Amino acid sequence: MAHPEPPTANMNLYQPNSATRKPRILLAASGSVASIKFANLCHCFSEWAEVKAVATKASLHFIDRVSVPKDVTLYTDEDEWSMWKKIGDSVLHIELRRWADIMVIAPLSANTLGKVTS
Repeated sequence: MAHPEPPTANMNLYQPNSATRKPRILLAASGSVASIKFANLCHCFSEWAEVKAVATKASLHFIDRVSVPKDVTLYTDEDEWSMWKKIGDSVLHIELRRWADIMVIAPLSANTLGKVTS
């Protein structure tokens, strides 16, 4: 006897909030020397998605900010603390969480991976 397919097998499980908007990716760079490729990643993702980026202080040693696409906003720790002045103000990391469909940490240093998984 053949096993029937589950009812969700043919369904597309990813359904964006709006049928016309691109996926929203928050791209994060950790302090790996591989961050030298961060601008390239921003370009690749921004071809098919809306992209915002965050970078650690250590990763900024390797990222060429001029190479990051103009439509990709790059946030740093300074942005986090300069935007918030008093209770009730928007908090950057919370607004980014609300905005993004997914967060991608790439490149991911071994140090950051250890922190995330412990």
